[in-house]
Amino acid sequence: MRNIRITPEDNLSSAIAFLESEKIAPEEEIVITLANGTHKGALMDRIFYNLPNPLTIASESGNAKKCALSGENCEAFHKDTENRAVITFGMECTRVTLRNFTIENTHVKTNDDASLGNQAEAICFHCDKGFLFCEGMEFKSRQDTIHVRGFSHFKNCFVCGDVDFIWGYCDTAIFDGCTLHTIRDNRGDGRPAYVLQSRAKNSRPGFVFINCDFTAEDRGEGAKIFIGRSQGTGKKDSVDRWDSIALIKCRISEKYDSALWTDEGGTRAVYPEKGSALTGWREFGTVVVQSDGTEIPYDAKKQERHGYAMTENDLSILQREIEKTKIR
Repeated sequence: MRNIRITPEDNLSSAIAFLESEKIAPEEEIVITLANGTHKGALMDRIFYNLPNPLTIASESGNAKKCALSGENCEAFHKDTENRAVITFGMECTRVTLRNFTIENTHVKTNDDASLGNQAEAICFHCDKGFLFCEGMEFKSRQDTIHVRGFSHFKNCFVCGDVDFIWGYCDTAIFDGCTLHTIRDNRGDGRPAYVLQSRAKNSRPGFVFINCDFTAEDRGEGAKIFIGRSQGTGKKDSVDRWDSIALIKCRISEKYDSALWTDEGGTRAVYPEKGSALTGWREFGTVVVQSDGTEIPYDAKKQERHGYAMTENDLSILQREIEKTKIR
């Protein structure tokens, strides 16, 4: 096992570059401990880890509020998803574990989303076959905060953003006991917001939220907030881009639109066209949290037409499929 301690005065990118130069055996585990404080990346820089060695990065304190990895990056600075995050894990990764610190992309929007410059991931797990496990983490940005491929499991994490702030071409991404928080748009009130844009693998479970809280700030009069929207190009025979999101016993603020999902007025095709136990837009046991804190059962009839209300049997099918992925 290779152990490294990083202080805010050190440079995480330099430490990873040193590990790459060492050419250590691929099975040797690497453990990086972050001392308390804010670890700042260079402006418009990124941290990139692409070794097959199992990696753990954890805060020394065990408290995400006392330890942060902070930097500014975005599509306007570096083109393509794997280049615009604060930290990226590449295709050679096998097992990555992150515990008890904050990753924040400090980019602030300065133009319209249509200009394609605001995407600013905090983390990009750009690995189709690897496993990402995050516990007690906080992920902060505005647009595209978390991007995942392959398999991932987020436990007791906090994620915030305003447009597609969780997305990716995943097989299965589990969010267990997490808080997903929609924030105000720094450009002004009234703009719509979306937590998710799923581009999941063909016929795979996609993004699954279990016992999670969906909260939101006031985004101004007329601003609608949705759990998910479609990317619009998924098809029966496409490798990915399936609209697969499941909500299992989640609590959703009344600030979210009761339809939950949107095809943006029919301008974006949704596939599968109707949810099921394993794929599509689906929910089970959802409750709506009122402004006074009271909870009422969600009326599944209010779902957007592509949405699906799961049964107990559907839930069992999904749980068995998740177990096969062996995400721990």
